[in-house]
Amino acid sequence: MLKQQLMLIAVLIACFVLFAGCEQTQKVLEPALPGTEETQPSDPVLPEEPKTEALTLQSDEFDPLPNLQSFWQVHNGDESPYALTDGHLVVQGAFNQNLWSHSTATRFYQVTDEDQFTVETSLVFDHEDVSSIAGLVIYSPTTKDARGRNGEWVLLKIWGHGAADENGNIGNIYEGAPAAGSGNPHTALLQYQHRDREIIAEVSGYNPPQGDIPIEMRLSRNGDEYEAWYKPNAESTWISLGKTTVALQGPLEVGLYLGISQPEAPGNLTVSFDYFRVTSSP
Repeated sequence: MLKQQLMLIAVLIACFVLFAGCEQTQKVLEPALPGTEETQPSDPVLPEEPKTEALTLQSDEFDPLPNLQSFWQVHNGDESPYALTDGHLVVQGAFNQNLWSHSTATRFYQVTDEDQFTVETSLVFDHEDVSSIAGLVIYSPTTKDARGRNGEWVLLKIWGHGAADENGNIGNIYEGAPAAGSGNPHTALLQYQHRDREIIAEVSGYNPPQGDIPIEMRLSRNGDEYEAWYKPNAESTWISLGKTTVALQGPLEVGLYLGISQPEAPGNLTVSFDYFRVTSSP
Protein backbone atom coordinates (compact mmCIF):
# COMPACT_ATOMS: atom_id res chain seq x y z
CA MET A 1 0.00 0.00 0.00
CA LEU A 2 2.78 2.39 0.91
CA LYS A 3 4.48 1.58 -2.35
CA GLN A 4 1.34 2.50 -4.30
CA GLN A 5 1.02 5.78 -2.41
CA LEU A 6 4.60 6.69 -3.21
CA MET A 7 4.07 5.96 -6.91
CA LEU A 8 0.93 8.13 -6.90
CA ILE A 9 2.82 11.00 -5.31
CA ALA A 10 5.58 10.66 -7.93
CA VAL A 11 3.01 10.76 -10.74
CA LEU A 12 1.39 13.88 -9.27
CA ILE A 13 4.77 15.63 -8.97
CA ALA A 14 5.63 14.78 -12.57
CA CYS A 15 2.30 16.14 -13.79
CA PHE A 16 2.83 19.34 -11.81
CA VAL A 17 6.27 19.88 -13.30
CA LEU A 18 4.99 19.19 -16.81
CA PHE A 19 2.06 21.59 -16.33
CA ALA A 20 4.36 24.32 -15.07
CA GLY A 21 6.63 23.87 -18.10
CA CYS A 22 3.67 24.16 -20.43
CA GLU A 23 2.57 27.38 -18.76
CA GLN A 24 6.06 28.80 -19.13
CA THR A 25 6.18 27.84 -22.79
CA GLN A 26 2.79 29.41 -23.35
CA LYS A 27 3.95 32.65 -21.81
CA VAL A 28 6.98 32.78 -24.08
CA LEU A 29 4.94 32.14 -27.22
CA GLU A 30 2.13 34.53 -26.41
CA PRO A 31 2.20 37.54 -28.78
CA ALA A 32 2.87 40.82 -27.05
CA LEU A 33 0.05 43.31 -26.92
CA PRO A 34 0.37 46.38 -29.10
CA GLY A 35 2.43 49.06 -27.45
CA THR A 36 4.05 46.69 -24.97
CA GLU A 37 6.97 45.43 -27.05
CA GLU A 38 10.33 45.43 -25.33
CA THR A 39 13.10 46.99 -27.46
CA GLN A 40 16.84 46.65 -27.20
CA PRO A 41 18.84 49.89 -27.05
CA SER A 42 20.35 50.71 -30.47
CA ASP A 43 23.76 52.21 -31.18
CA PRO A 44 23.72 56.02 -31.15
CA VAL A 45 23.49 57.67 -34.60
CA LEU A 46 26.50 59.93 -35.03
CA PRO A 47 26.10 63.14 -37.04
CA GLU A 48 27.72 63.08 -40.47
CA GLU A 49 30.89 65.07 -40.94
CA PRO A 50 30.13 68.25 -42.88
CA LYS A 51 31.19 67.95 -46.49
CA THR A 52 33.38 70.76 -47.80
CA GLU A 53 33.92 71.31 -51.50
CA ALA A 54 37.49 71.55 -52.69
CA LEU A 55 38.41 75.02 -53.87
CA THR A 56 39.70 74.12 -57.31
CA LEU A 57 40.70 76.50 -60.07
CA GLN A 58 38.57 76.65 -63.23
CA SER A 59 39.64 77.41 -66.80
CA ASP A 60 37.78 80.15 -68.67
CA GLU A 61 37.90 81.01 -72.37
CA PHE A 62 35.90 84.19 -71.70
CA ASP A 63 33.12 83.24 -74.09
CA PRO A 64 30.53 85.98 -74.59
CA LEU A 65 28.20 86.00 -71.56
CA PRO A 66 26.28 88.72 -69.77
CA ASN A 67 28.65 88.44 -66.80
CA LEU A 68 31.78 86.68 -65.63
CA GLN A 69 31.27 83.11 -64.50
CA SER A 70 30.40 82.64 -60.82
CA PHE A 71 33.81 81.25 -59.80
CA TRP A 72 35.40 84.68 -60.39
CA GLN A 73 35.69 87.42 -57.81
CA VAL A 74 36.78 90.97 -58.62
CA HIS A 75 38.81 93.34 -56.46
CA ASN A 76 38.48 97.05 -57.34
CA GLY A 77 36.34 96.15 -60.32
CA ASP A 78 34.22 99.27 -59.88
CA GLU A 79 37.27 101.35 -60.81
CA SER A 80 38.16 99.55 -64.04
CA PRO A 81 35.37 99.08 -66.60
CA TYR A 82 35.42 95.59 -68.12
CA ALA A 83 33.38 93.48 -70.51
CA LEU A 84 33.39 90.08 -72.22
CA THR A 85 33.91 90.88 -75.90
CA ASP A 86 34.56 88.44 -78.76
CA GLY A 87 35.94 85.75 -76.44
CA HIS A 88 38.13 88.17 -74.47
CA LEU A 89 37.98 89.85 -71.08
CA VAL A 90 38.68 93.47 -72.03
CA VAL A 91 39.53 95.86 -69.18
CA GLN A 92 40.26 99.60 -69.07
CA GLY A 93 43.02 100.34 -66.57
CA ALA A 94 42.39 102.76 -63.71
CA PHE A 95 44.83 105.28 -62.25
CA ASN A 96 46.46 105.00 -58.80
CA GLN A 97 46.55 101.20 -59.01
CA ASN A 98 49.60 99.08 -58.33
CA LEU A 99 50.62 95.64 -57.08
CA TRP A 100 54.03 96.25 -55.61
CA SER A 101 54.31 97.77 -52.14
CA HIS A 102 50.51 97.78 -51.78
CA SER A 103 47.65 95.87 -53.39
CA THR A 104 45.51 98.48 -55.11
CA ALA A 105 45.30 96.98 -58.61
CA THR A 106 42.13 95.57 -60.12
CA ARG A 107 42.25 91.79 -59.72
CA PHE A 108 40.10 89.06 -61.27
CA TYR A 109 40.71 86.03 -59.08
CA GLN A 110 39.57 82.57 -57.99
CA VAL A 111 40.03 81.19 -54.48
CA THR A 112 41.83 77.85 -54.13
CA ASP A 113 43.33 75.62 -51.46
CA GLU A 114 45.17 73.42 -53.98
CA ASP A 115 48.80 72.67 -53.20
CA GLN A 116 49.79 72.11 -56.84
CA PHE A 117 48.54 73.92 -59.93
CA THR A 118 49.66 75.75 -63.07
CA VAL A 119 47.78 78.68 -64.62
CA GLU A 120 48.38 80.63 -67.79
CA THR A 121 46.95 83.49 -69.79
CA SER A 122 47.38 85.13 -73.18
CA LEU A 123 46.92 88.88 -73.27
CA VAL A 124 47.41 92.00 -75.36
CA PHE A 125 48.79 94.90 -73.34
CA ASP A 126 48.10 98.33 -74.83
CA HIS A 127 49.52 101.24 -72.82
CA GLU A 128 50.07 104.82 -73.92
CA ASP A 129 52.18 107.42 -72.08
CA VAL A 130 51.64 105.97 -68.60
CA SER A 131 53.33 103.59 -66.19
CA SER A 132 51.06 100.56 -66.14
CA ILE A 133 51.01 96.87 -65.20
CA ALA A 134 49.22 93.62 -65.98
CA GLY A 135 49.78 89.90 -65.55
CA LEU A 136 49.27 86.83 -63.34
CA VAL A 137 49.33 86.78 -59.54
CA ILE A 138 49.17 84.19 -56.74
CA TYR A 139 48.07 86.20 -53.70
CA SER A 140 47.80 85.26 -50.01
CA PRO A 141 45.85 87.81 -47.94
CA THR A 142 46.81 86.14 -44.63
CA THR A 143 50.58 85.69 -45.08
CA LYS A 144 52.79 88.43 -43.65
CA ASP A 145 55.36 89.82 -46.05
CA ALA A 146 59.05 90.51 -45.37
CA ARG A 147 58.09 93.71 -43.52
CA GLY A 148 55.43 92.10 -41.33
CA ARG A 149 52.44 93.45 -43.29
CA ASN A 150 49.40 91.32 -44.06
CA GLY A 151 49.44 90.11 -47.65
CA GLU A 152 52.17 88.43 -49.69
CA TRP A 153 52.21 87.41 -53.33
CA VAL A 154 54.16 86.04 -56.27
CA LEU A 155 53.47 87.72 -59.60
CA LEU A 156 54.54 87.91 -63.21
CA LYS A 157 53.99 91.33 -64.75
CA ILE A 158 54.49 93.31 -67.88
CA TRP A 159 55.33 96.88 -66.87
CA GLY A 160 54.77 99.61 -69.40
CA HIS A 161 56.65 102.89 -69.01
CA GLY A 162 55.50 106.39 -69.73
CA ALA A 163 57.82 109.35 -69.99
CA ALA A 164 58.06 110.70 -66.45
CA ASP A 165 61.84 110.87 -66.55
CA GLU A 166 64.70 109.87 -68.80
CA ASN A 167 64.38 106.22 -67.70
CA GLY A 168 60.63 105.96 -68.04
CA ASN A 169 60.21 105.67 -64.26
CA ILE A 170 57.40 107.32 -62.33
CA GLY A 171 56.87 108.97 -58.97
CA ASN A 172 56.02 106.44 -56.26
CA ILE A 173 52.41 107.23 -55.38
CA TYR A 174 52.88 106.07 -51.78
CA GLU A 175 56.23 107.56 -50.71
CA GLY A 176 56.37 110.45 -53.17
CA ALA A 177 59.84 109.57 -54.45
CA PRO A 178 60.99 108.36 -57.88
CA ALA A 179 60.68 104.63 -58.31
CA ALA A 180 63.96 102.74 -58.62
CA GLY A 181 64.74 100.59 -61.62
CA SER A 182 65.72 100.93 -65.22
CA GLY A 183 63.51 101.28 -68.24
CA ASN A 184 63.13 103.07 -71.53
CA PRO A 185 60.37 105.64 -72.11
CA HIS A 186 57.33 104.38 -74.01
CA THR A 187 58.40 100.72 -73.80
CA ALA A 188 57.63 97.77 -71.54
CA LEU A 189 59.59 95.15 -69.61
CA LEU A 190 58.81 91.84 -67.92
CA GLN A 191 59.41 91.11 -64.23
CA TYR A 192 58.91 88.15 -61.86
CA GLN A 193 58.71 89.19 -58.21
CA HIS A 194 57.41 89.04 -54.63
CA ARG A 195 55.82 91.91 -52.77
CA ASP A 196 58.07 94.95 -52.43
CA ARG A 197 61.43 93.20 -52.42
CA GLU A 198 64.24 92.11 -54.70
CA ILE A 199 63.16 91.11 -58.19
CA ILE A 200 63.30 87.35 -58.80
CA ALA A 201 63.92 87.82 -62.52
CA GLU A 202 63.76 90.53 -65.17
CA VAL A 203 63.94 89.65 -68.85
CA SER A 204 67.00 91.26 -70.35
CA GLY A 205 66.53 92.70 -73.83
CA TYR A 206 62.73 92.50 -73.72
CA ASN A 207 61.56 96.10 -74.30
CA PRO A 208 58.68 96.15 -76.81
CA PRO A 209 57.44 99.64 -77.77
CA GLN A 210 54.15 100.89 -76.37
CA GLY A 211 51.04 99.94 -78.30
CA ASP A 212 49.58 96.46 -78.69
CA ILE A 213 51.98 94.03 -76.99
CA PRO A 214 50.94 90.35 -77.19
CA ILE A 215 52.42 88.01 -74.58
CA GLU A 216 51.64 84.70 -72.86
CA MET A 217 52.36 84.11 -69.18
CA ARG A 218 52.39 81.06 -66.92
CA LEU A 219 52.76 80.57 -63.14
CA SER A 220 52.90 77.29 -61.22
CA ARG A 221 52.76 76.25 -57.60
CA ASN A 222 54.25 73.08 -56.13
CA GLY A 223 53.93 73.41 -52.36
CA ASP A 224 56.12 76.36 -51.39
CA GLU A 225 57.92 76.42 -54.75
CA TYR A 226 56.79 78.74 -57.56
CA GLU A 227 57.97 79.01 -61.15
CA ALA A 228 57.18 81.46 -63.96
CA TRP A 229 57.37 81.26 -67.78
CA TYR A 230 56.53 83.54 -70.68
CA LYS A 231 56.22 83.53 -74.46
CA PRO A 232 57.24 86.78 -76.13
CA ASN A 233 54.81 87.81 -78.86
CA ALA A 234 52.50 85.04 -77.57
CA GLU A 235 54.31 82.45 -79.70
CA SER A 236 57.28 80.01 -79.76
CA THR A 237 58.07 77.87 -76.72
CA TRP A 238 57.78 78.66 -73.03
CA ILE A 239 60.82 80.38 -71.51
CA SER A 240 61.39 79.80 -67.80
CA LEU A 241 62.15 82.76 -65.53
CA GLY A 242 63.25 80.52 -62.68
CA LYS A 243 61.88 79.39 -59.34
CA THR A 244 61.34 80.97 -55.95
CA THR A 245 60.38 79.58 -52.55
CA VAL A 246 57.91 81.29 -50.24
CA ALA A 247 55.42 79.92 -47.69
CA LEU A 248 52.07 81.35 -48.78
CA GLN A 249 49.20 80.45 -46.46
CA GLY A 250 45.96 79.38 -48.11
CA PRO A 251 43.40 79.80 -49.29
CA LEU A 252 45.03 81.69 -52.15
CA GLU A 253 43.58 84.20 -54.59
CA VAL A 254 44.84 83.29 -58.07
CA GLY A 255 44.18 85.20 -61.25
CA LEU A 256 44.70 88.29 -63.42
CA TYR A 257 45.42 91.90 -62.55
CA LEU A 258 46.09 95.30 -64.10
CA GLY A 259 46.32 99.00 -63.28
CA ILE A 260 47.92 102.36 -64.06
CA SER A 261 50.52 102.86 -61.36
CA GLN A 262 50.60 106.65 -61.29
CA PRO A 263 48.21 109.48 -60.46
CA GLU A 264 45.72 110.53 -63.09
CA ALA A 265 47.43 112.01 -66.13
CA PRO A 266 47.22 111.92 -69.92
CA GLY A 267 47.48 108.39 -71.23
CA ASN A 268 45.57 105.14 -70.92
CA LEU A 269 45.76 101.36 -70.61
CA THR A 270 43.63 98.62 -72.18
CA VAL A 271 44.30 94.94 -71.50
CA SER A 272 42.58 92.16 -73.43
CA PHE A 273 42.83 88.72 -71.79
CA ASP A 274 42.17 85.90 -74.26
CA TYR A 275 41.81 83.12 -71.68
CA PHE A 276 42.68 81.86 -68.20
CA ARG A 277 43.65 78.17 -68.23
CA VAL A 278 44.54 75.64 -65.59
CA THR A 279 47.17 73.49 -67.30
CA SER A 280 49.92 70.98 -66.72
CA SER A 281 53.49 72.21 -66.50
CA PRO A 282 55.41 72.66 -69.76
